[in-house]
Amino acid sequence: MKKSFKYALLFVAASALTTGFTSCGSSNDDPAPINLQAEQNTAIKALTNTYLEAVVYPTYTNLANECETLFSQISAFNAKLQSNQNVTDEEVKTICNTYKTARKYWEESEAFLYGAASDFNIDPHIDSWPLDLPTLKNILVRKDVLDNFKNMNENEAIAYARKTLSEDGQLGFHGVEFIFFRDGNPRPASVFNNNQKEVYEGFISESDGITAQAEILYAKVVAGDLRDKTFQLEVAWRGNTAAAAHVARVTECQNNGSFGADYGTTTATKLSYGADLLAAGTAQSSLATASVKKVLETIFVAGCSNICSEVADQKMGQAYRSANGQGKKDDDPNYIESPYSYNSFADFYDNIMSIQNSLYGNIGANTGSYASTSIMAFLAKYYPDAATSLQAKLTSALAALNACKTSGTPFVKSPGAATVGAAINAVGELDSELNQVSNRVLKGTK
Repeated sequence: MKKSFKYALLFVAASALTTGFTSCGSSNDDPAPINLQAEQNTAIKALTNTYLEAVVYPTYTNLANECETLFSQISAFNAKLQSNQNVTDEEVKTICNTYKTARKYWEESEAFLYGAASDFNIDPHIDSWPLDLPTLKNILVRKDVLDNFKNMNENEAIAYARKTLSEDGQLGFHGVEFIFFRDGNPRPASVFNNNQKEVYEGFISESDGITAQAEILYAKVVAGDLRDKTFQLEVAWRGNTAAAAHVARVTECQNNGSFGADYGTTTATKLSYGADLLAAGTAQSSLATASVKKVLETIFVAGCSNICSEVADQKMGQAYRSANGQGKKDDDPNYIESPYSYNSFADFYDNIMSIQNSLYGNIGANTGSYASTSIMAFLAKYYPDAATSLQAKLTSALAALNACKTSGTPFVKSPGAATVGAAINAVGELDSELNQVSNRVLKGTK
């Protein structure tokens, strides 16, 4: 996302946590009895543990592991090219598959961007679009930059890239995507073996002299930075239960004076983000100090509603409105996520699955198959009508996005399609429902 929109979202989320929302129409707005409040608080503590152990922690661990694999694969790919060995179509395909898997884990984490991802600017550092091709071109034609990418040791080159490249698309997923995908498919290995000069849609011409092997040097260091930032996410949430090698690498990054400040791993109260959420209702928690129930508001509003709003109004909305002649002042018709891999609809669908996973206390379950200690189980017990309504909105949003995925036309080719409009509406309705349910639970109404 763009940095300015990220901060706008965080402001809205913070305002929501302060002011609340309109109630979802309970027939009795009287607070629940004290003994019931205590019972609910105990249930919330249990579901918070499930949310962390079964959703947040494994999602970030899987993301970190997959990005580590992606970096290793691109490093090996680069090493073959630098030693004048041919690479294969299968090797390119393998890198592309790993990229898509890592991408899935990232998109499935976006219902909990309220933590380290936002506090340490990891998003948008690793996920800004559209890719600034003119600026990228200016980097890839510089011999001094490419020589450093090539001749420095791996970690020095990654640190150099982090200082030299910008977050406006040069770092993160989409630079890697551009190098390995075109028109939704892996690029042919022959492009890299023949060291072809890049030509791309009026942005880059053959006369610019950007070679395919230079692009791989760039992709390698960007993938290394991506690996390190996803290690940071894992360590920030899991603390000392994160992989020891990942903790060591993050510590190494923290000790690098040029960018160590960007590698924080604790909340304002010096806890890991998971431990902070578990400390809800105490002075140790910076995420939910006021009460145990603030955990649910954090998840509902700062987490799930936040990504709903982005998917509907920005990720899909900007290009959709522009294509239909309804663009707002700041809408960009080229604001399209994952355009080179044609992965946009999968990204959006996985964002909403991130919400389901958060509510269900598990990952990728069938509709209605939530954990016994989960937010949906809590709602089903204490607010059954809210649980039914929220499930209906969630099901509708996923169905609408699945219709986009199976339409046969990628988002970048037809952003103004009717199926896109229907999905925007369905995701917007889910967003509204999340806020209403949050307000009701926080009030403790029956």
